[in-house]
Amino acid sequence: MKLNILFKYAAALGLTIACGTMIVGCTDNFEELNTNKYEVDPDNMPFEAQFIEPITYVYAPQQNMFQFWTNLSVDLFGGYFMTPHNFGGNGNADYKLNRGFCGGMYENFYLHIFNNTRRLINACDEKGIKDYAAVMRVVQVYGMLMTTDAYGPIAYQSVLDGNDVAFAYDTQESVYNSMFTLLDEAIEGFKNGTSSAADMQQFDYWCKGDRSLWIKVANQFKLRIAMRIVKANPTLAKQKAEEAYQGGVLTSADKDILIDQGLSNELTRMFEWGDCGVNASLVTIMEGYKDPRTPLYITKNTQEIVAEDGSKIAVDTKYLGIRAGCELPSKPNKWGGFSSVVCSYATPFPVMKEAEAYFLRAEGALRGWSMGGNAKDLYEEGIRISINNELKYKKAYVNGTVDISEQDIENYINGTTTQIDFVDPIDSKNSYKAMNTVPVKWNDGASNEEKLQRIITQKWLANFPLSTEAWAEYRRTGYPKLFPVRVNSSNGTIDTDEQIRRLIYSEIEINTNNAELQKGIDLLNQENSSGKFTGDIGGTRVWWDKANVGNF
Repeated sequence: MKLNILFKYAAALGLTIACGTMIVGCTDNFEELNTNKYEVDPDNMPFEAQFIEPITYVYAPQQNMFQFWTNLSVDLFGGYFMTPHNFGGNGNADYKLNRGFCGGMYENFYLHIFNNTRRLINACDEKGIKDYAAVMRVVQVYGMLMTTDAYGPIAYQSVLDGNDVAFAYDTQESVYNSMFTLLDEAIEGFKNGTSSAADMQQFDYWCKGDRSLWIKVANQFKLRIAMRIVKANPTLAKQKAEEAYQGGVLTSADKDILIDQGLSNELTRMFEWGDCGVNASLVTIMEGYKDPRTPLYITKNTQEIVAEDGSKIAVDTKYLGIRAGCELPSKPNKWGGFSSVVCSYATPFPVMKEAEAYFLRAEGALRGWSMGGNAKDLYEEGIRISINNELKYKKAYVNGTVDISEQDIENYINGTTTQIDFVDPIDSKNSYKAMNTVPVKWNDGASNEEKLQRIITQKWLANFPLSTEAWAEYRRTGYPKLFPVRVNSSNGTIDTDEQIRRLIYSEIEINTNNAELQKGIDLLNQENSSGKFTGDIGGTRVWWDKANVGNF
């Protein structure tokens, strides 16, 4: 991972090299396509313009990077999406992990986010621009969290130190401690900043120069990160969570954090390429719950489907999801006509959902932490906010959106139905019985475990389509229960029931920083609590993902 290979500054808003067509995915020569051959000196750019790349690449706005960032890996494991084919047996859907496909999160973080945030934080600190530096600290945490949760130990302090030869890894525990420090520094920076909103709006695509809103975003990240470590360090988790709540997180008086700057939402292209479909877990949970957000998230089948028994499913008549790990044939195939996503190239990028704060606080209250309310009320308010915000969000950017009344929302909150069975109309071997038997309606008499399942499932639904968070929370809690792969091609490196626990490291890291990578894998093994798996494989557990430690 030498600087002259990976950390050359990329032009603002990323690379414009394209490959393939609108109907064919772009999965060849990834490293070459996503390495900038034409270096841009940041000193030749307006200062504020230098902030745009890192602040937008938290939801990659470039088609090839978007596909490799999450769509070929994390998107498959968080329960929202699934490929309708498996790249000729070379994809990740059947757990035969493709190192190239797993490397996109790593590439995106180091090239487009960390490469910029570390430089800009130093520049802003030297200039005394505290609020600009604070923005970059929060953005850096966003990227760090996604990346360390995907892989485990990552190179962090050595990159800050600027060694041009090799980059030593940090344990995930130390990376988490660094994130807490960065967020505390950011909060102080926002409190003491003096930049005008107009100046910040030149690059502030998240909060439009509103420093008070930035403080809430930083605190919500702190609350999210605190909850992640509840099994690894419960004392610190409680301390940081209560600090975050006291400092102020997003509430109903605020808004979802969305990037709305005319950038291209490449999730749309993944479906147009035929490389992405909707996950069967999402479809069956939303249909079973009679979730009013269903038509805001996904469409019904986009093509006529000829079923296994010869019957036909007319276009746009049924929600159809795809189960993971089913050895699907190359595209085009029948699964390519299942449900699609409700999204357009103009749909803003989701960064952080307001409702998430309520579900985090609900879990904290369930654990006896000071969260400003009880678990039931916070849980139900999170649902209301999610549905109302999603309706406003989609109505503004997607044509033909349905109406949802307040009574519809209350009916959903008091719903007693549960997930439906998954029935694959094309191949019954892929069908599977429903796994989630807990309804939406709160039950004060239920166990804490059952209450937690409700909270996490509704947070999972509210956070759609943010798969990085969905997968992390699934690994932490086991909820919602996701359909396992039918075919496990991992050669014994991933347990079918436990499901995949991490991504394997990037090919670039092996080729350019291998000595330090091997030491990083040693750190991974030291923090790994799995009794069955070890090393750079998908079954190894990251530090906070504690095996044989219950949720309570």
